[in-house]
Amino acid sequence: MSFRRIQHDVDTGSATPGLRWLIALLQNALGAGTDDGGKSPPIDANSLADLLRRHRVGPFLSRRLDGDFLASLPPTHQAVLRDADQRNATLSLTRSAELVRIARRLNEARVQFVSVKGPLLARTLYGEVGARHSGDLDLLVHPGAVPAADRVLRAAGYRRSQPSFELTPRQWTAFQQLKHEFEYLNKSASVRLEIEWRLSGLNQMSPDELVSSASATQLAGTTIARLPETLEFLYLFVHGAGHAWFRLFWLVDVSLLLQRPDMDWPALMQLARTHGVETCVWQGALLAERLFGIPTPAAIGIPIEEVDGIPRLTREAWRMIQSSDAERDRVIEVFRQLAYQMRLRKGWKKRAAVLRPLLGMPENWRVLSLPDSCFALYTPLAPALWAWRRLGRRTS
Repeated sequence: MSFRRIQHDVDTGSATPGLRWLIALLQNALGAGTDDGGKSPPIDANSLADLLRRHRVGPFLSRRLDGDFLASLPPTHQAVLRDADQRNATLSLTRSAELVRIARRLNEARVQFVSVKGPLLARTLYGEVGARHSGDLDLLVHPGAVPAADRVLRAAGYRRSQPSFELTPRQWTAFQQLKHEFEYLNKSASVRLEIEWRLSGLNQMSPDELVSSASATQLAGTTIARLPETLEFLYLFVHGAGHAWFRLFWLVDVSLLLQRPDMDWPALMQLARTHGVETCVWQGALLAERLFGIPTPAAIGIPIEEVDGIPRLTREAWRMIQSSDAERDRVIEVFRQLAYQMRLRKGWKKRAAVLRPLLGMPENWRVLSLPDSCFALYTPLAPALWAWRRLGRRTS
């Protein structure tokens, strides 16, 4: 069953003129073709800058738009694209240098790690580090190596921002079971970094398997391990789907994958079936086809029993792509996204994994400090503590 048999899943006519125009620009940059090159932009330069910040596609557009198309834009709009590209180029260099610095520190401490996405992925998928939005640095380590990695990062000038408080032994154990990462910030370098001990959405892969399957590459003369390409490419679909694709640059990532002539789609789909995440691939490929006109490879097919559920997921993603920050912060969105995450996953075991962190919310540990001997009380108190935190956010 091909994607083209699925109808009425995404209505692009519901988007604002600015978003529709941004999608047309991305079609052009991806080589999918558009006849909008000579038309005047329906938004001003400031609105374009806001859209680019939201969807993080400025660097890609600046470097990949057809030259004639780019030249047809008003000078103010061209300047916005250039500015987004220049700022990202600076950030990319900073993050690449920081990845090398931390890699050397971890290597010296004999902490095995794997770089996930980041500069190495940008180089592979986009051909150059600066063409992809530069965000956090993500490093995957074995759960048992997290304390050592934590010490290395603190000594290197990082402060742990999530969780921002010290954990008791029981909380430390529970946090690693409930969550998949610690978040850090280096203010002097303006770099955020995440230490992960699981790939979110691919929980079936053991830490030993993830670390041992990594391959070595070089960045600025430093050896850095990275995930096997097929696994990392699958993770792009899983990660984007986990966020409901609300930033278009995640769809640009998978669109570039869909255009790669050397992609082994049967191998990727087999890996997706092994981990029960085929839905993420179907959803991402369908959105790339609907929004950007990227053909879906024949190896990606939807079994007839799955056809009815995919359009609902793509419509939810399309709603999120159009949503504002204020809309995503509403209380009702917590429940809508919970329902979405449940539909995205197959099997009650995976769905239970979505609910488990909500019942154990580490954020509650800071609101109410309980001794480790009373740790079990956090579960029945979770709804009340969540409501208290939401109230605090509203009144602060």
